[in-house]
Order: sequence, then C-alpha cells, then structure tokens
Amino acid sequence: MRRRALLTATAACWLAACATAPSQPANRREITAADILAVEPAVLRAAVLTDLRVLVQAVVIELRVAAQDERFVIRLQEPAAADPRLAPAPAQRAWQAFALPADGAAALLTIRQLLAWRKTDPGGVTVTVSAQPALVPADLLAALPLRIDLLVDNREGWFTQADGTLDLRR
Repeated sequence: MRRRALLTATAACWLAACATAPSQPANRREITAADILAVEPAVLRAAVLTDLRVLVQAVVIELRVAAQDERFVIRLQEPAAADPRLAPAPAQRAWQAFALPADGAAALLTIRQLLAWRKTDPGGVTVTVSAQPALVPADLLAALPLRIDLLVDNREGWFTQADGTLDLRR
C-alpha cells in the first residue's frame, strides 16, 4: 500500500496548482518570472505545510517561455531550516523547507543568463510552483492538505503560492 501511495504521489506532483483553496492567505502573491530571475540563489526557499506523516521530496518551479516553446525547471530539494516568519503550523501539520542544491543554484544562474542573452521578456514567461510528495499515507490520498510558500526576497518575506487540498487518486 505504501508503494502505491508513493507512486500515486509522484505521478500527482504537478497538481499543486490545481488544489482547491478553502481560504485565501493574507500573504498570497503570485511569484513572477522577474522575481525568479532576480533572486539570489542563496535566498530562494520553498516551504510546504502538510500533514506530519507526509514526506515531501522537493518543490519545483517551472518557467515556461511560450514564444520559444521552452520550459526550465528549478528544483528546491535541499532540506533547510524552517523560517520563524512562516505562519505557525496547525495541529498535526508541519513545515518542510527546501533550498537550492549547489547544482540548482548553477542551473538558476544559467537560466537567467540564457533568458537575458535571448532578450526574453519576463512578462512572457509563466511560473508554476508545485510540490513533489514522496510518501503519502493511504488515508490522505483523497484529501492531502498542502500549502506552498516561496521566499524570493528576505525583506518581503514569504508568499503563498498554493493552498488547498489535493486528490491524488486522479
């Protein structure tokens, strides 16, 4: 049963943007390509708030350039300490925070240089943020609580990108 949960969660990793949103967090702001392309790699963080029993593997930021039919993927998978500026976790939930690994920082800089060299307008780049759960208990497959926050600027703090419940059975 655990293997099925793992496979289902992996297959559903891109569904975070499709979560049903029961409430709107006060700190919600869509992160833009300009935010991602300007961020210092050492600052970029992602935090996932979910059930204590869920293990999240990574947070993925996907940049799509429609004009060139290209996509770039940035994976935040290096475990990081939870930031005290994050909202307190409700009972039975916990934050899992992630940073860029060394090769992810290099990839971000390469993407930035490539898009600048091509003179790509950041307004023409769509940004999608999703979580990749690695282990999800069977009783949460139908209703996995998930919130994803990003930090792109230490002064501005964390911004919620997705907040709701995922159905991983699809």
